[in-house]
Amino acid sequence: MYIIDSHCHLYYEPYISNLKKTIEDCKSKNVKKLLSISVDLETSKKNIEIATKHDEIYCTVGLHPNNILNSQKDLEKILNLYTPNSKILGIGEAGIDLFKSKDNLLKQIECFELQIQFCIKNDLPLVIHSRNSEKETISVLKKYSNKNLNFVLHCFSGTEKFANDCLDLNGYISFGGIITFKNSFNLAEICKKIPINKILVETDSPYLSPHPLRGKVNHPQNTSLVIKKIAEIKQKEIDEISAITTNNFNELFKINCKNY
Repeated sequence: MYIIDSHCHLYYEPYISNLKKTIEDCKSKNVKKLLSISVDLETSKKNIEIATKHDEIYCTVGLHPNNILNSQKDLEKILNLYTPNSKILGIGEAGIDLFKSKDNLLKQIECFELQIQFCIKNDLPLVIHSRNSEKETISVLKKYSNKNLNFVLHCFSGTEKFANDCLDLNGYISFGGIITFKNSFNLAEICKKIPINKILVETDSPYLSPHPLRGKVNHPQNTSLVIKKIAEIKQKEIDEISAITTNNFNELFKINCKNY
């Protein structure tokens, strides 16, 4: 079995001080590769450092919408960190958040679009954060619908319409621990309808631990619990879901992780 956590934040504790143990713990649950996602200039630099040191870790660079007020000036520096043929697989997380940051929508859209444009120019996938902003997110993405933008909507917990709109724009949907929550009936129904070749899995560690670990610090090894739940929803074997979601990751991020 081969599982990839497509979205975690390894520069936080308890991982960063002992990444070797984190990687070993993941492998014990068949989580073989990790994509560590950046949110600003500091975390982008840190992610490049840890991805360079560890074969199992890849990273993105990017500016999170909740960090724009403090870090908008850093966006050009962040994007300039990208080098081809490196462990940097994409840009993100970028997007729009109207839950925590309601007063700077125009600045969020500006930074979102700059990161989209960079992805298109460099043929890179985009990792999207969208919270309380389905209409606004789709409105921006539709502006680039004929530009061959590849993207994944991370930690999906939205409406069926939002999922379908993203799929229509050739996006992927990534599910995390929320899909395992006992009250996530609607999300399970949406997951059931989404084509399996458009699904990625993640933990968003250290956030959003899956059931039965809610309330605890999340860990990338728990991607295995997300896989298990999706297999249950799709009525497929766990090994099949693992193989397909790994292939989906490889397709989106233009890499064959099994060669490493």
